[in-house]
Amino acid sequence: MNWTEQATARDTAYRPTVLIVDDECELRSMLTLGLSERGYKVVEADSVGSAQQLLREHGQIDIVISDVRMPGGPDGTELAIWLYRFLPDTILILTSGYFERAEAEAGPLVYGHRLPKPFRPSQAASLIERCLAKRAAERVRTKEFRASAWN
Repeated sequence: MNWTEQATARDTAYRPTVLIVDDECELRSMLTLGLSERGYKVVEADSVGSAQQLLREHGQIDIVISDVRMPGGPDGTELAIWLYRFLPDTILILTSGYFERAEAEAGPLVYGHRLPKPFRPSQAASLIERCLAKRAAERVRTKEFRASAWN
């Protein structure tokens, strides 16, 4: 059962929210369109500073997709550190055209996941689905552990 089926069973209004952080307007627009068509709520930021402001003010953002390298200020790595410190439950996907060949597959990092550029919105959506499924499974295990710890 994917997040759409789970959400329908729980709450018909639930749609995961994705924050796209990239200095390239075209990439943000393409990704926003592709993810919106797949049922995600999408917000955009063109810098780490504006992303942090949105994260503070928006309430619940489930996933952050951020470019690693952005000119003129903090970059995606600094955003990753900030998220880990202040919003550790937020799913992070880092994108870059500069990942080493050995890192050039979509997958987990120590904190977050990587998605090498160039990529299609369908690839981002697939990685988001895997991340949401993993988070849901971890929450179930945690809930079961807590319940069994008191018995």
